[in-house]
Amino acid sequence: MPVSESDFLLQGRVENYRAPLTELLADLDAFIQELLETINQEKLEGKGAVRYTPRPPTWTLAWRTPEGPFECNLHAYAHGGAWIVHGRMGLNRPYRANPELRETDARWIRQEVLDQIATDVPII
Repeated sequence: MPVSESDFLLQGRVENYRAPLTELLADLDAFIQELLETINQEKLEGKGAVRYTPRPPTWTLAWRTPEGPFECNLHAYAHGGAWIVHGRMGLNRPYRANPELRETDARWIRQEVLDQIATDVPII
């Protein structure tokens, strides 16, 4: 599902922020979905499914094992001209689509997802 302007609510002068944050969210969506697909192939042998849910922007990597269903979640919220990517294992990182920080952003997000997988299913 493509990202649209209605995927988030903003406080203050909406028109000043909506277009740049929509573009940034579209870039973040592609970035996170690519990372989750890579992790799905590497760690889950392609058995998982990646989903995007609007309001708030949420990415989910879900998979099923004999022990039951499991999922990793990442959320984002707009703050100060950036999107803050939040995960349940402590990730709370701003994303501004800075090419110099892309590798660092990928490393932090990847570690968050791997930590969630390790917590949910110790042996995969």
